[in-house]
Amino acid sequence: MSAFRRDLLTVCALGAALVVGGLLGSNYMLGVLVLFGMTSILVLSYRTITTMGGWSFAHIAIMGIGGYSVAILTKPPFDLPVLVAIAAGGLFAALFAGLLSYPVLRTRQYYFFLSTFAAGEALRQCFIQFREITGGTSGIAFIERPEILPNPSSTLEFLCLVAAVLVLLGIFYASLDASDTGLKIKAVGEDEPLSSSIGIDAWALRALAFILGSFGAGIAGGLFATYNGIVSPSDINAMLMFKVVAACVIGGTTRFSGPILGLLFLTLIEETFRFVPEFVPMIWGVFVIIAILFGQWARGRLMAWRTKNA
Repeated sequence: MSAFRRDLLTVCALGAALVVGGLLGSNYMLGVLVLFGMTSILVLSYRTITTMGGWSFAHIAIMGIGGYSVAILTKPPFDLPVLVAIAAGGLFAALFAGLLSYPVLRTRQYYFFLSTFAAGEALRQCFIQFREITGGTSGIAFIERPEILPNPSSTLEFLCLVAAVLVLLGIFYASLDASDTGLKIKAVGEDEPLSSSIGIDAWALRALAFILGSFGAGIAGGLFATYNGIVSPSDINAMLMFKVVAACVIGGTTRFSGPILGLLFLTLIEETFRFVPEFVPMIWGVFVIIAILFGQWARGRLMAWRTKNA
């Protein structure tokens, strides 16, 4: 089976598992599955960014653009349908990423990480300071769920919508991953100077990955906002950003399914220790350190083997 078919099977199986789990599970399980589905969109879109060789810390702040877009566009004077507003939120997030890519993609390694962190914090402060538009620290409440749902208050129906969006975006990102453009993006991530030397426009490809990954973050933000019924700066927190990064570190980003498996592992830990939530971040951190150390050990063993057999 080709990698592309395996990725398609993975994302379709994930969407089906969410729906089946929702049908068979309790009300509490429904809530867990909805959050898992929306966070899965975040980690898949984030993986697209990592393939170009950079780990952004602005992903959750960009997600907020999608949330605030839905909150603003579904109310007067716009009164757009919720699904249209969610799609618009994804486009606005991609547009912001395009503007942001010009300065931040000129940095590399930890400078890129720091520059995206600064940009994310600046954006979060904008959500707080522009009170007339965003509601300040209180945010914007009374956000309706999509009209397409027969019973908008049904968590199961909303879970089906999340699963459908996850499958569609997953197919899109898997197709990008297997395309000639996706392969070039990975090549730039592996060795940018070599890629540039053979005529590949490294900056354009890195910007494309950043923009397309941010589009998924905006869609996830819109879903979060309409599910919670409110969006506020408190939703843009370091814990969620750490969860997304940790899922990609633990599961790995080489394979399309890696971040999903990492997220599943983190979610199992979170649910196992839900009665003592203060210990969850510490346990996540321990496993992230273990994953990093194991990755360095495995990389060293692989290099030694290649040297020996060269």
